[in-house]
Amino acid sequence: MSRLNSRPARLPRIASSLLLTLGGLLALSACSEGSGEETASAQQTPPALEVVAAKSQPVAAWHTYTTRLESPQSVQLRPRVSGEVEEVLFTEGSQVTAGTPLVRLDTRPFVAEVQRLEAEVARFKAELANARSESGRAASLVKRNLISREEADSRSTNATGLDAQLKGAIAQLERARLDLDYATIRAPIDGRLSNARITRGNTVQAGQSVLTTLVETRQLDAYIDISELTWNQDFAHVTAEDHLPVELQLAGQEDFPFHGELDFIDNSVDIDTGTLRIGATFTADDAALRPGAFARLRLASPEIRDAVLIPERAIGTDLDRQFVLVVGEDNTLAYRGITTGPRFGPLRAVTDGLAAGDRVLAAGPAKAGPGMPITPKLIEMPDDGALKSLAARVSRLQAQQTAQQLNQDNDQNAAKLAEAERQAAGGRS
Repeated sequence: MSRLNSRPARLPRIASSLLLTLGGLLALSACSEGSGEETASAQQTPPALEVVAAKSQPVAAWHTYTTRLESPQSVQLRPRVSGEVEEVLFTEGSQVTAGTPLVRLDTRPFVAEVQRLEAEVARFKAELANARSESGRAASLVKRNLISREEADSRSTNATGLDAQLKGAIAQLERARLDLDYATIRAPIDGRLSNARITRGNTVQAGQSVLTTLVETRQLDAYIDISELTWNQDFAHVTAEDHLPVELQLAGQEDFPFHGELDFIDNSVDIDTGTLRIGATFTADDAALRPGAFARLRLASPEIRDAVLIPERAIGTDLDRQFVLVVGEDNTLAYRGITTGPRFGPLRAVTDGLAAGDRVLAAGPAKAGPGMPITPKLIEMPDDGALKSLAARVSRLQAQQTAQQLNQDNDQNAAKLAEAERQAAGGRS
């Protein structure tokens, strides 16, 4: 009886459990459907990526090299005679002109030598005058057979010997006067002095003791070795007479504030290194330009042409070829092989494969690939300052080329006018 009564009591509990399980399954099914809809929606939205429009701009190939400034003239000041330093006449580090007295030696030994040789010359002159007189009388007496021929020849020979001795004494006197003049050491060139190496009271040796150094600072030279390939590609038709503009930057400077010109091209290529040595000249109007200073030189190819520019980081490498990812009209990325040219800061010139206005993936192919749809986010060039700087350099180069052409035209016109005047003058005469 008790077993029959217990079964109906368990039926409500079983039904309740079944209802709870069914409700849970329905809830899970609803959640799964909602999650799938959200995933599908996320997959249908392309990622937003930054793109940049390629820009066309006039450019010239600029090349940068490191070097050190050199003075065209540098002198180690040494005495030409030995002696004791009596006085140092210059201020260390000062600018001097050629001929300025710098150091004076004790001149008393040189003065005494000059006076001794002057007396020697005077004695030889007196003896020579007497010998010539004796030789003249002997020539007269031998004609009258009053003295022998041997005696006359001896007097003539004595006069000739005294004449030679006089000339030797005169030469020694001139040398002594030069030594007296050399006792005052003068600046051989215009330039700036270093510190005094030897001071008053020290004895110096001719041609050995270094008194100070003197370098020309009105003009400074800088030499670089440029590869044969680069020269032939960008400067093949350049000559030293073209005075190609060159810019210079000292260590620690951001810009290239100093401007010079190319004035030397070596006569041969170094067969060991495959480089050609060229030199530029700078007028040292600024005291910051000093011989020996580390510097960077920047020179531009005279050929100015339009080029398509894109960020360097937008370019990828596929084995031996460079490429970019271009955004098509349907906002899908496409592979585009390119040929690159020179670099300008963070930008790179593209010589083939791109046109101005083409949209390029700015970050490059690192996180994207061809065929991928995106939501393009157009941005400006990553460094607008580089474009402005490039435009300023090209504009300055164009202005310099125009000025050089005007100068050449003026020189040609002046030469033609002079030739016409010369021919007209010749016709009238």
